[in-house]
Amino acid sequence: MKAPKRMYRALALAATAAIFLSGCGSSANNGSSEGGAGAKSVTTLTLASGIEPQSLDPAMSREAQFVQYFQPVFDTLIRRDADGTPQPMLATKWETAKDGKTLTLTLRDDVTFTDNAKLTAEAVKGNLDRFKVTGGPLAGALASVASVDVVDAVTVKLNLSKPDPALIYALGGPSGYIQSPANFDSPTVDTQPIGSGPYELDRAATTPGSQYTYVKKADYWAPELQKFEKIVIKPIKDENARFNAVRSGQADGMIATAKIVKAAEAAGVEVKMVPGDWQGLSLLDRAGTLTPELAKVEVRQAINYAVDKDAILQNVGQGLGVVTSQIFSPASDAYIAELDGAYDYDVDKAKSLLKAAGLDNGFTLKMPTSADMDPALAPTITDQLAKAGITVEWVDVPAAQYQAEQQSGKFPAAFTAFGQPVVAWSAISTVATESAPWNVFKFSTSESKTLLDEIVNTSGEESVAKQQELNKYLVDNAWFAPWYRIDQPYFISKNVSVEVQSGQPVPSIYNFEPAK
Repeated sequence: MKAPKRMYRALALAATAAIFLSGCGSSANNGSSEGGAGAKSVTTLTLASGIEPQSLDPAMSREAQFVQYFQPVFDTLIRRDADGTPQPMLATKWETAKDGKTLTLTLRDDVTFTDNAKLTAEAVKGNLDRFKVTGGPLAGALASVASVDVVDAVTVKLNLSKPDPALIYALGGPSGYIQSPANFDSPTVDTQPIGSGPYELDRAATTPGSQYTYVKKADYWAPELQKFEKIVIKPIKDENARFNAVRSGQADGMIATAKIVKAAEAAGVEVKMVPGDWQGLSLLDRAGTLTPELAKVEVRQAINYAVDKDAILQNVGQGLGVVTSQIFSPASDAYIAELDGAYDYDVDKAKSLLKAAGLDNGFTLKMPTSADMDPALAPTITDQLAKAGITVEWVDVPAAQYQAEQQSGKFPAAFTAFGQPVVAWSAISTVATESAPWNVFKFSTSESKTLLDEIVNTSGEESVAKQQELNKYLVDNAWFAPWYRIDQPYFISKNVSVEVQSGQPVPSIYNFEPAK
């Protein structure tokens, strides 16, 4: 299969901001009143985004903020409701075998792509097979799928190498996006998506770096999901420019940072709070491939003790969050409340652990940084780790490449932020299994392998106990250095109303509707 080209390049920040603020293209120009006050007959949903995808090929897609670019074009096999509950979409029903080794999906028979090709079981098989082999950042989400069988025109059976408790949830996200098979090997697969979703990309009104325009698809099979005639997404890095657009009604939604929440509230902008990511350091090189010191558990524990999480939460996160030492959501079965305080700030303890590891003179830790990070974050971490004897060497990378660089295998650790799915296995399969996309060095131990195997081969209270046992193992052995779970702000204009999405920092497009 032809590897997707990386065709999208962000424009310069100042130029993008100027285009955004002068070009408008907002709901105020499409039937709503100026400034959003007393909005009537809103026909265009305009979203201001802090990121931009490098490709619109669903096999190369990501979660988090990226979903808003993909959902207009691509239906998923299963749709995640606002609270994360799986609902029918392209699949009308599904059934997991008692042994957990097969998942059978029954498909709709009335769906067509925008190239008029019909949705079939063959098309679904082709998408799932391609997602696994194209090399996308989330290919590991289907690692458990050994093969896909076409049972009949509207039935596919996924044969699993082992039970996968997160598979249904995954099929409600990027691995469940379905595009027309005719587009698989197209030279324009990155820029001209062909899906069956509620909207289609208007190429004539789309300029990468400036604006993506999606227009309502005629005869869509689920018209109740088409709340607007048009969706416009404007990528712009500068948060203040995004905020000004929402405040003035020129944009209807934006993800925000804690530092501008008070300004938004003072301006009368509605602030929605989403139970957000855990943020902190992923200690990727646990085998010591790049940085031998990280192979020692004492060193990884020392990093956890050396960080003043409360100070970072207050100074960077404006206090909007909860300090933690674990990666699992309080809503998940793996969560153990006591583990939130497993690594309280203790520089002396960090120093003693480094000394026990034979590192009286400390060591150097290389990590990537980018313009997307809060400017106070890198110097704060540098200072805090230095007090314990750890020197941080920051390597600046382009913001558009930051996630790719984190996963490149070039860095032994990185500042990361991960969602908090209710299904614990979704988090586990993202960061902890050998095939997990964020287990960059494919690290495992005999203990982790045993626990992972026991989790997927048990059920009920026994499985819950094993998930919690894995959680404690990851914390005790300091696979990560979490700081806190954030409360993620999302701002909306007076033109729209929205329901936040569980486990996702931005609402799904289906959750927006014109303000009543």
